[in-house]
Amino acid sequence: MSKNISFGVDSGMTEREFIENKNPLDKIRDKIAAFSVDGESVFKAVVCGILLVVFALFQTTLFARFRPFGVVPDLILPLVCAVGMSEKEKWGAVFGVVAAFVIESLGGSTLTLLPLLYMPVGYVSGILTTYYFRDSITVRGLYVVGSSVLRSIFTIITLLATVGGITLGAVFVKAVFPELAANIVFGLIPHYITKLCLRPFNKTRAEKVK
Repeated sequence: MSKNISFGVDSGMTEREFIENKNPLDKIRDKIAAFSVDGESVFKAVVCGILLVVFALFQTTLFARFRPFGVVPDLILPLVCAVGMSEKEKWGAVFGVVAAFVIESLGGSTLTLLPLLYMPVGYVSGILTTYYFRDSITVRGLYVVGSSVLRSIFTIITLLATVGGITLGAVFVKAVFPELAANIVFGLIPHYITKLCLRPFNKTRAEKVK
C-alpha cells in the first residue's frame, strides 16, 4: 500500500506518484550518483588488485633472490592489513582471502591455509581502525609487529606439522627469528604505498570540494 507524503500541506500524492512525477533531470542525477558509487567500488577493487599483483611479484621474484636475513619477507600480510585499515573490515576480509590464494598459487601450492591467517587479519585491522585506533605511524607500526608475530606463530605450526625431525629450537633459529625481522623491517612499505593509492577514495567531503 502506497504511503501519502506530507509536504506541509495535503498534496494527496502517494510516494509512488511522487517518484514517477519527479523532475527528469533529478532522476538522471540520481542514476549518475548511484553509478558513481558503484563505479568507485569497481575502480577501488582494480587498484587493490594491482597492488596485490605488484607486491606478490616483488615477494616471489625480487625478495626470493635477495632474501633479507636469509628468508623471504611476507609483503602480502601487511598489504591485507593496510587494505583493512583503509577500506574497513569487509574489504579487508575479502581481500585477505583473495590475497592468500593468489600468493599460494604463485608459490605452486594447491592447498593453502593462509586464508585462516590473512582473512582475520584484514577483518580485525578494519574493526580496530574504525572503532578503537586512529591511523598513525605508531598504529601502523604496531600492526606490522602484531601481524608479523602472528605470521611467525603460523610458521611454527606449519613447520612442526609438515617437516619431520625438526626441533622447536631449530625452527626459531632458522625460520622464526629471521622471518620476524624481515617482516618487521619491510612491512611498512606495503602499508604506506597502499595508503597513498587508496587515499583518493577516502577523502572527506570538504577535501573533495577543494
